[in-house]
Amino acid sequence: MIFIDLVAKSKKWKGSEKFVEEVCKKIIPFTDLKKILKKDLTLEVSISLVCDAQIKKINSQFRDKNKPTNVLSFCALDEKLIRKVGLRKAVKPRKHLFLGDILISYETVKKESLAQEKKFEDHLTHLILHSILHLIGHDHEDKKMAKIMEGLEIKILKNFKIKNPYQQNN
Repeated sequence: MIFIDLVAKSKKWKGSEKFVEEVCKKIIPFTDLKKILKKDLTLEVSISLVCDAQIKKINSQFRDKNKPTNVLSFCALDEKLIRKVGLRKAVKPRKHLFLGDILISYETVKKESLAQEKKFEDHLTHLILHSILHLIGHDHEDKKMAKIMEGLEIKILKNFKIKNPYQQNN
């Protein structure tokens, strides 16, 4: 079972909550998590839908970047262990698995989707996928890691009929 603990902390997200929850539940089985999803496992993700001012404050506090960003992910798992032994071994058998927290800023996502000439929902889906991949140990700290993560994103987004988000003018 996949449980999305979702809260809209900005009125701008009103009406988007169901879309975000459904996208998360659809995306998760396409990730490495498919290897550990079982009937008796409850998988949990916390998502906060926020505004630029809220995400700017958190970005400043936790990343020393005093500006808004589109999405922040805070992994509850040991990312280094995941990279070393793989997700399945890192999480070990359990009944409940909390992946971590995701924060998404409406204004930044909206500005980016307009600037990149992408549908808001497609861009949001990509960012949800991107943040879920962060929660399960993927990153883009160097070129090799970025290539792997972007490749996964492109492959998974195809299942949702969303074009490569890294190509211009999709």
